[in-house]
Amino acid sequence: MFKKFLKFLKFLFIAVFWSVLWFFLVRFVMARIWGFDLFSIQSWQTIWLYWNRGGIIKGAFEYMLFITFFVALIIWYKGLKRLNHVNFLKLFIKPFEYFSKKQIEKFENASKHITIKNLVVGEKITLDDLIEEKIKEEGSQQQQKESQNLRENISKKIIERKGQ
Repeated sequence: MFKKFLKFLKFLFIAVFWSVLWFFLVRFVMARIWGFDLFSIQSWQTIWLYWNRGGIIKGAFEYMLFITFFVALIIWYKGLKRLNHVNFLKLFIKPFEYFSKKQIEKFENASKHITIKNLVVGEKITLDDLIEEKIKEEGSQQQQKESQNLRENISKKIIERKGQ
């Protein structure tokens, strides 16, 4: 029930907005071309009197006036139908999606080189330098472990020989 009410309110809002916009646009065009004001009683009375006195549509100019009435109504209906099917929430969110995609593309296209700053001012270490430094540290620790194992083995052998 509530959804239907919201759809009706949406339709009502669109219908009012579209009608006002469209009829003022048509009024402007008709006033410029034919000198006919849609919202003037005097313009309508002129056509009514002309028709009741047996007036005949003669030229292309007069045919175009009446064709414009019908075409304006058809376009008004088609526009109302089309605007009623537009999802305005998606239309409202579209700019945000566009700019967020631009930000993502900006960071995706950035270089893959990572720079790590040390606490020492002005010195920059690249990721490759950091990896080499870690390898050297592990290598020296491994050498220390090997030398420690070697000393322990030698001391064991010395103790074994003395015990024999």
